[in-house]
Formats: sequence, C-alpha cells, structure tokens
Amino acid sequence: MAEAGSNGRGKQSDAARLLLAAARERFAVAATDLLLPDGARLSEWQRLTAAALLTRLIHSIEDDLRARLAGKFEAYPAVHAAFSSVRVPIALPILERAQVLRDSDLGNVLVRRVEEHRFWKAHAPAEGEDLLFELVRDADEEIAAGAMELVIARSRRFDRFQEPDMGQVELPAELQHKLVWLVAAALRHYVVQQHGLAAVDGLIEEAGSALVASHDEGTILEAHAMRLAYRLELLGRLDGALLVRILSEGMLPLFLAGAATLAGLDYAAAWEVIADPRGRGPAILLRAAGVEREEAAAILLLANSRGALVSGIEGDATIAQLELYDSLDRTSAEEVLRLWRAAPGYRAAVARVSTRARPAAEAA
Repeated sequence: MAEAGSNGRGKQSDAARLLLAAARERFAVAATDLLLPDGARLSEWQRLTAAALLTRLIHSIEDDLRARLAGKFEAYPAVHAAFSSVRVPIALPILERAQVLRDSDLGNVLVRRVEEHRFWKAHAPAEGEDLLFELVRDADEEIAAGAMELVIARSRRFDRFQEPDMGQVELPAELQHKLVWLVAAALRHYVVQQHGLAAVDGLIEEAGSALVASHDEGTILEAHAMRLAYRLELLGRLDGALLVRILSEGMLPLFLAGAATLAGLDYAAAWEVIADPRGRGPAILLRAAGVEREEAAAILLLANSRGALVSGIEGDATIAQLELYDSLDRTSAEEVLRLWRAAPGYRAAVARVSTRARPAAEAA
C-alpha cells in the first residue's frame, strides 16, 4: 500500500525500503533456522552445504584460539589436554545450545558462499581457460597482479575435493571479530564450568585480541575482486559485455564486484540487491549499472539457468525481470538503490525497522 501523500519519488523510496527489508529479512530467517526454511528458498543441498561451512568456520576459529591457549594452561593438565585435542569440539556445542549463531550477518555470508559455489559448479570453464587466467597475462601490471591475487584467493575457497571451504581469513572484519569473541566466550564457559577455574578472563581475552588483530580484511576474495573491478572500470574495460562473460564462467564474486562498481555500490550492497527474494533486485541492479538491454537479458538468462540466484520468482523469471528492467530508466533504478549507497549501519537499521514495523499488507 502506498503511503498517504506519496508522489512518484516517494513510491520509489518506499520501493527501496521494501527491497532492502526483504533482502535482510531473508538472511535473518535463514540464519534463525540454520538456512533451512522454505521462505528462505534454499534447497536441501544448499542448507547442508551452509551448515557444513558454518561448522568448518567455527572449528577454524576454535582451533586457532585453542592453539594459542593450550600453552597458557600447562599448569592445569586437564585443560591443557582438552585444548590440545583438536578432534574434540568444545565451542560449537556450547554456541549451538546458546543459540547465538542465529545471526543475519552470518547467514548473509553463508548464503552468499553457498550460491557462489553453486554457480561455480554450474558454469566453471576448463582450468586455465577462464577470464582470470587471461587477465593474469594482461599488459597492465595492476590488472595482472590483481587477477593473480584473485586466483589465489579463489583457491582458498575449495577443499581437495573441490567442495566449498571456509575459514576466518575469508570473513569481513566485523563478523570475524564477532565470531572470535563468541568462540572465546564459549571456551571460557567450558573452562569455568567444567574445570572450576575462575581467573581465566585475562588469558582468553589476550588470545582473542591477538587473533582479532591478525585479521586483514583486505586479503579476502571480495576485496581482491573489488580492486580488480575498479581497475578495469578506470581503464574503461568494465562493461555489460564483460559482465556477461564473467558470469558465464561462474565467477559470481567478480560479477558482483563489477556490477557494484558500475552501479556505485559496495560489494555487500550489490549482493543484497541481487539476492532479493522477490527477484526484482537483479533487473534493478543491471539498469542502475547502465548495462544495455541485450546484455542484461543475457545476464538474467545465465542467472536463472540453474534456478534464479537465491530468488523465489515463480514462472519465467527472466521475462518478469526483463519487464521490470524495461519499466525503469537508469535514474529511477538509481533512486531505488539510493539506500544501498548509505552507510552500512544506517542501511541495516532501516531494514530492521522496516522488517519489524511494516503492516501485513505490505509484507504480502
């Protein structure tokens, strides 16, 4: 329902608010039910993959903290032995019982990684024949170096069986910090409750602080993808045709970085827009990025070829999205995405208020 007294610009602003709320709500719901519910529109494989990624992620942080702490508890043999035995998880069962992993930011990252892997499996070309390996040999030194960094970062995302892997090194800084402190708190709970030690806060905080300080967000794959996209755009080489090729080769992170760069968004904002559960986001993003219709159609076909990118459109998604694309000019699309150019904290607050406060008629 339109708000009383709204004009055309007001309706666009309201559309932006609802689109933002829908994207955030999807990740909050997904996180609440460990990425399972029908409303989150994830398959059983996606849910299981996300759950496995979450387990690996928590174990990665826990193993690091336990390695840092084991030597500090040598005077307490039982604690030292427990921390040294990495085969027995300590933190994850505690965190699951406390239900503190039901976090929308965490759900956002996990869903994105699942979709990234799904798209890579569906479209990846033969090894050594993709765009990145061409760019590694590019005449521009910055592009060549950026492409090599992206190749290396991408290799960290797969285990030896080519299944998705996830460690703390690939997390946004704020989320990595949050998870480090949650795992640290779980280890504290274990030491205090199971071994009766009280004066442990200083030791655990010191280990957690060192782990937090060692994290460099600039080394994650998304950061490398954004730097490469910026360089390509600066040289006038980033356009709709290149986005088509990037997506056709299954490189969802570089596609998101390229679309974000052309639309004036950050990486996380571009992901939220394209992950709109109603399926409107991709068309709006492509229009705001200035992608021509023929190329936009090719991108939407690719995005929907193995199931729409985390959207729940019923019927022919591409036709519906192209109709939306045609109904907007670039200025109108940019207006819809105005909220995604705001500070992330403000964006999150608007989404949270909109999700909780909107009437049932709007949410339908």
